[in-house]
Amino acid sequence: MLRRRGGLVVAVLALVLAPAAFASSRSAYTSAPYTLSTNSYAFGQAPVFMPDGRHVLFGKDFKKGDKAQIYSVRLNGSGLRCLSCGQPGPNNVPAVRPQGDWILFHSWRGHYFTIGSPGYGGLGSSLYVMRPNGRHVTKLTGTDAAHGSGEGEDDYHAYWSPDGRHVVYTHLNWNFVNDNGQGKWDVRVADFVAGDRRHPPRLTHIRVVRPANGHWYETQWWKPDGSGFLYTETWSHAMDTELFFCRLTRTGCKSTQLTDNPAWNEQAIFTPDGKDVIFMSSRDSPGFFNTWANLTRAAGLTSSEDYLLTLPVFEAAFLQPVAEETTDLYLLDPSLGSVRRLTYDGRDGWIVPEFTWDPKGRALWFTENRLPPDARVGLPLDPAGQLRKTADLLRHPPTPDASKLLVGDAALPVEQRTRVLRFKLPRRR
Repeated sequence: MLRRRGGLVVAVLALVLAPAAFASSRSAYTSAPYTLSTNSYAFGQAPVFMPDGRHVLFGKDFKKGDKAQIYSVRLNGSGLRCLSCGQPGPNNVPAVRPQGDWILFHSWRGHYFTIGSPGYGGLGSSLYVMRPNGRHVTKLTGTDAAHGSGEGEDDYHAYWSPDGRHVVYTHLNWNFVNDNGQGKWDVRVADFVAGDRRHPPRLTHIRVVRPANGHWYETQWWKPDGSGFLYTETWSHAMDTELFFCRLTRTGCKSTQLTDNPAWNEQAIFTPDGKDVIFMSSRDSPGFFNTWANLTRAAGLTSSEDYLLTLPVFEAAFLQPVAEETTDLYLLDPSLGSVRRLTYDGRDGWIVPEFTWDPKGRALWFTENRLPPDARVGLPLDPAGQLRKTADLLRHPPTPDASKLLVGDAALPVEQRTRVLRFKLPRRR
């Protein structure tokens, strides 16, 4: 009981101190009007811009036998070019170095034990870089042959620092054979050395900044000034995913908790001025994950065993037909703790995953996913409406997607569309 009360005090203090950590003048994004539209071309999940602002990179499996690969395309869908085809796949989730000279991506190549998807979490993903033309592919992690070369491990959700000199990523280690793995996550920051004609690019000074404590982690975008980054951690109660800001210190992170809501609070990015945070949450969407998070809070279950719960809970909550969780975007003003809802796409079954700013910092781009509407059984239950949907589904069944990797995945086609949220900011004087 004392332990639970102590944890509650820590959480409350963290939220009280959060405004002080972000004290500054108000952001123009906090109350700016905005528009939300659908792009004419749907990129794959987690699109990112090249510095020229005209080309977008994304990973996608076009179901032509290449598995997921990294593609470059113009905003209107013209000029589609594969950068990684011909290489062992799948290759996914690119991240463009701010200088535009290297593209980081995630790959399963060379690994035999794989689960999930490279870059999004699971098992078997290592970090690689290549030039924007797809050449000079170099492996960055999982290079230690004496400790399994990354087999039984996973490196994912990697992001460049604003100056391109550092990389943050989440690491999972199940390699108990020769790398002391216990199935737990940690957060790592590494220095990137670009290399030269004689020396390939590499990561150095790899350090753990958040410990392997049994909690689930996922790293997010850096603060524009490079002082730290956002990350998600299950905190206080089992599978209670909350957002934090890590201000980097010499010894690791000085963490500030930003959210405290029993829901799926995950993907996050700073506004370009570094004052507000836009994040994804399921807080207003009833479903399996929210139900689970509220139950674990009520029961007082801790997050220390989340390394055993994460996979089954996520499998049960997302991209499956019954009580599937959906999400929307929210804007947080950390100086006040106020939250503003930006989208309502979750009402129509959409899940908003990773997102990115265009180079001018005025529009947020994201590709969202959903199962076919007639295939979903949402909460609260509507028996009569569900019977009508089921009858229509039986009359017009969708084509199954045989590429699903995990047992709990629904073999139903996933719909995608790319959305653009444009802020109408006041003109600079």
